[in-house]
Amino acid sequence: MLRKTFRFKVSAVLFVFLAAVAFLVFWKANRVRPVFWARSPLAGKTVVIDPGHGGIDGGTYHRDGILEKHINLAVATKLKNVLEKSGAKVVMTRTKDESLDHRNNKSNSRHKRDLIARVDIINEVNPDIYLSIHVNAERGSPATRGPMVFYYRESAESRRLAELIQTQLEEAYKLAGQEVRKRKPYANSSLFLLCNANSPGVIIELGFMTNAADRRLLQNADFQYKLCSAVERALREYF
Repeated sequence: MLRKTFRFKVSAVLFVFLAAVAFLVFWKANRVRPVFWARSPLAGKTVVIDPGHGGIDGGTYHRDGILEKHINLAVATKLKNVLEKSGAKVVMTRTKDESLDHRNNKSNSRHKRDLIARVDIINEVNPDIYLSIHVNAERGSPATRGPMVFYYRESAESRRLAELIQTQLEEAYKLAGQEVRKRKPYANSSLFLLCNANSPGVIIELGFMTNAADRRLLQNADFQYKLCSAVERALREYF
């Protein structure tokens, strides 16, 4: 009789334990899982990423041999990976160290042909947005630092995108322990890419090559990922 009672108690305890485990699994599946697996606002969106300069055109530079074109491509490649993990379809205007002037003969100027090629890619893809990645320079003011975002003056969507990205990039600097000046995005009506691309988009100046602190950060892979995550957060909010 005692043996049967003991077995019953053990079975009851085991049943309660298994029921508790089953409830916990069910609760997680129905309360946590939908949050974790929620569809990303970027899912199904097409983004063109344009790493500025390349090949014969190194962009801005520092006497130590640091070239803007390499930073642009490194950040753009990381950004592509980050956005694709969030479900976006990403098209790059370049994936290696090359200029794009060879893609057309629409101008006698090599520089202009390069810009035309980038615009042609954007307009052929017709993305939801485009992002042109650059590094800034201010030779007469080495203290000037931090991100700057440019948008086409006549595009309200580009302005909204620029505002979100500007805010998030400044936050990325702050999270890295760097205090930078708060800026509003810059409206522009003369930059060729902004004026001729049909989709909403922005030119992102990640920081200043001419500022020692920015220059050091922009070469750091971990900080590059922080910038990419900042852009991804901005795009989530945008979409």
